[in-house]
Amino acid sequence: MQNTLSASFDNRVTRMLGVEIPIVQAPMGWIARSALASAVSNAGALGIIETSSGELDAVRGEILKMRQLTDQPFGVNIAQAFVRDPNIVQFVIDQGVQFVTTSAGNPERYTEELKNAGLTV
Repeated sequence: MQNTLSASFDNRVTRMLGVEIPIVQAPMGWIARSALASAVSNAGALGIIETSSGELDAVRGEILKMRQLTDQPFGVNIAQAFVRDPNIVQFVIDQGVQFVTTSAGNPERYTEELKNAGLTV
């Protein structure tokens, strides 16, 4: 979707994230699922999927749904206090997700691994 105001928002953030509008949706636990995040991404901002379930199958499902709902950039939040399966981080990397936010814990826990894999954190 082309936003008619996008030219006025050309800045470092929009160029870095590949979005039209310099807004990053908050990764609200148990709310920021693919339906919300894809609507945000389709509107020209950066949608973020939350991972508060901590379960790999749930994260897998949300990323797959997200890819069905949008072809726009999106990110995944890794809520560290809720990660039950340590394979979630590697799965997010393997899925080619470009942007990750972290919450509910020390941001250094996964930052180096994610950055070394080429993700923006």
